[in-house]
Amino acid sequence: MAATTDLLRQREFRGIRIALIARLIIIIVALPIDQTLAAASTIGRINSLIGLSAGFVVVALLLIALHRTRRVLLVGLAAVAVDVALMATLLLGWWDSIGGTAVPTALMFKTAMGSLMAVFIALNALTLRPLYPLLATFGMALIYLGIGVIAVGETQTQWTNDYLTAYVGPAISLPQLAGEFAILLFVGALVVSTTFISRRLSLDGIRLARANAQLGRYFSPTVRDQISGAGEDFLKPGGRVQDVAVLFCDIRDFTRLSEGWLPEELMAFLSDYQQRMVDAVFAHDGTLDKFIGDAVMATFGTPTARPEATRQAVDAAIAMRLALADLNRERAAAGKPEIQHGIGIHCGPAVVGNVGTADRLEYTVMGDTVNVAALVADHCKETQEDLLISGAVRAQLTGPLPARELPPIKVKGRREAVPVFALDGGASDVTAGNATPDFGREG
Repeated sequence: MAATTDLLRQREFRGIRIALIARLIIIIVALPIDQTLAAASTIGRINSLIGLSAGFVVVALLLIALHRTRRVLLVGLAAVAVDVALMATLLLGWWDSIGGTAVPTALMFKTAMGSLMAVFIALNALTLRPLYPLLATFGMALIYLGIGVIAVGETQTQWTNDYLTAYVGPAISLPQLAGEFAILLFVGALVVSTTFISRRLSLDGIRLARANAQLGRYFSPTVRDQISGAGEDFLKPGGRVQDVAVLFCDIRDFTRLSEGWLPEELMAFLSDYQQRMVDAVFAHDGTLDKFIGDAVMATFGTPTARPEATRQAVDAAIAMRLALADLNRERAAAGKPEIQHGIGIHCGPAVVGNVGTADRLEYTVMGDTVNVAALVADHCKETQEDLLISGAVRAQLTGPLPARELPPIKVKGRREAVPVFALDGGASDVTAGNATPDFGREG
């Protein structure tokens, strides 16, 4: 949740920055126009120059404060106050330009006041926080009502119910003003609602992006894209039985090897090693099920069963062997001891799906196939082999194969021992001549 809030805050930060820059542009454009309109009034020109210049300085300072302090809410609220002040400054400058106190205050309604107010309100929608356009609407409404109250109290104000007379002359139409005020409130409500909807959509987009990034931690890019297109059904609790290939990879004698290592040294090594292994898994469309200490559990044929899953698991294991060889060359050059690991692969039916509660799910694979794969990997220690496959895996891989049959593994509780083979050679030796096995059945 904190990460989502931070990302939304970053978007709000960018929105406020853009809005502040837009305010600077508005002031730069408005200043010469206002000075031209107030040409007949020296006081009006001075007031306009002081007001707009002060507004420019304040907005520039807010932009600097935003970058230095990152206090998004405080800067956003201050920016709304600046909008209200700028609106009042522009109106007063125009009023001074036509005579100031010598003319009715109601003539301010003859300006493009309503349109400019709508611009300032809409400007605050860039922040993705509904509070800002809401406060801006409230501030503009107060200005509008304030001018109206002053106009009502002035004896020189001319009133008319004729729209044409109000449009072409100095008289003011109260029904027309009421309608314009209602439109201003409607625009404000529309902007606030749009900002609220945009904020919700941004939140949904952030959550979706985080969910997609989370999928990227477990699945290869190809598989992740398939899941992303599957909709929300994939994220629901539950599972199904399908054929998979399961791979376990475990560093040999890691406890003894890591004795005396500093915590940061241990974590750096594990991060490097596991990243290399996961890259090999993802390169062959595998799924990272979990890390178990220094061990890696990966599955193939998940989340969708694939006929080539077993071959992909074996190819990934060979790639992991080569990745470890690269790592050991680097360690040897640095005067560090060699690392050895054992990889075990088994295939068969398993339960595949999400386990846990609705708000905290874990995608995993369960069943006897997983247990046997773990036993095969553990058997590497006894046989001093680095890559073992079960008889079920060997049966799925047809053609020439550099596999040596070893004594079967006797498993407590099982009537039949598990046939096991040591796999020699590189990736080209294993995949050459492979036929596509019939391995796509779902239970």
